[in-house]
Amino acid sequence: MVSPGSPAQDRRALASLLCSSVLFGIMALVARVTSAHIPGPQMALVRFVAGMLAVATMVAAGRVTLRPRRWGWLLARGAFGGMAVFAYFSCIEHAGVGIATLLNYTSPGWSLLFGWWFLGERPRRRSVATLALTLVGVALVLGGQLHSLRAGFWEGVGIFSAITSGMAVTSIRAVRRVPTDGILAENSWTVFASFTTLGALATLPGVLPPFGRWVSPSSVDWAFLGVLALLSISAQLLMTRALAQVTAATSGIIHQLTVVIAMLGGVLFFGEHLTPGALAGSVLTMLGVAGTMLTAGPAAK
Repeated sequence: MVSPGSPAQDRRALASLLCSSVLFGIMALVARVTSAHIPGPQMALVRFVAGMLAVATMVAAGRVTLRPRRWGWLLARGAFGGMAVFAYFSCIEHAGVGIATLLNYTSPGWSLLFGWWFLGERPRRRSVATLALTLVGVALVLGGQLHSLRAGFWEGVGIFSAITSGMAVTSIRAVRRVPTDGILAENSWTVFASFTTLGALATLPGVLPPFGRWVSPSSVDWAFLGVLALLSISAQLLMTRALAQVTAATSGIIHQLTVVIAMLGGVLFFGEHLTPGALAGSVLTMLGVAGTMLTAGPAAK
């Protein structure tokens, strides 16, 4: 369920979601460039710390008020969102930006299932069929791209990023939807604060010994990390604000633009190669995700 709004509000929400998708696509390409020198977990941590600084600045300036109410969903949003970004950036580093983004953006299918389990939004049968199409597409992609056990591991990490991202998006919808329990909906900055704070905690072990390491960035690396953080913060806030006004179907379809940008960028700028089977699987996956979201309205009681 989304908040009813005027046509002008709906247009602004759609424009915000479109801008968010483009920024996320560009962010993925910047992450791919940065991953040549900076590990994925470290990129994720810098992204989250920059977000925390943005929240602190807005609060200190009196521009934002944080009044968390739905603590359980906010904790879920932050924890699962942090794991999703950690896994996504790691997959970009090791599997390539196109495949990583494609796998990550199958998250609407997982969000559909989580919405059913946790929000009581029972999907229509057609949604289940299109979700199956998505899974077939993913299987083709994995089969077409699998060159070694190591490659398969990182593609598995990409799928994990989709699952955790699906739960994170479900949490956003839960805290931003029209209240029916007397508890007011959270504002976008409160949701973003939970995401950045818990996300930083979730990624920290991947940067510190014994599980990770910190690589000292050069001045050029810091510039790329700054651009990455700016794109991420802007895209995340635009998406969170839009999700209060836009249906899950619209969101899932528009966000396929991010996949197209990342995959084309990977081929054009980084020489990433898709086998015919993987290319066919990519098309099926995006069609499956779009179809899943188009038919994702709750089933009649």
